[in-house]
Amino acid sequence: MKILAEIMDLVVYSVQKLRDLLLYVVDQLYRLVDLALGRFRDAGIAEKVVVLNSVPAFFAIILSVAQYYIFETWFYINNPLAVYLIVIVFGMLVSVFFEGPVKFLARLLLNAYYLAWVVYLPLAGELTKADPHTLRFGYYLNIVVPVVYMGASLVTYLFDER
Repeated sequence: MKILAEIMDLVVYSVQKLRDLLLYVVDQLYRLVDLALGRFRDAGIAEKVVVLNSVPAFFAIILSVAQYYIFETWFYINNPLAVYLIVIVFGMLVSVFFEGPVKFLARLLLNAYYLAWVVYLPLAGELTKADPHTLRFGYYLNIVVPVVYMGASLVTYLFDER
């Protein structure tokens, strides 16, 4: 019987420690969310545009960029640069916490580079070899998102920097 009591004590102790760990993690997440919301409220309007522009950026990542009709069926082409846009969105969200000309320059160069590739791919015929094909809304959204990011970064650098 003593072994059974020891096992039960160990199980109860483990459950209590697991509960304490879970409460600690939830508390830390709550503090992190509170810090992020406080930073968002304190940010200027251009920085809020940067954060809110992540929603259309998400759609620019998942929407198809072109379509073509073959064998009596429509085929869709996904964004070949979606992985890079994910990194750009993450970088833009993290850069909200920093200030200075380095932030502006990094934002501008990163988005301009992505924008150049988005424009280059269909012009060079590298988006698809299917002919004829049509560009879809997702392609144009991939142009708008970096332009908004660059515009908001410029406004932040010129007017909202502390």
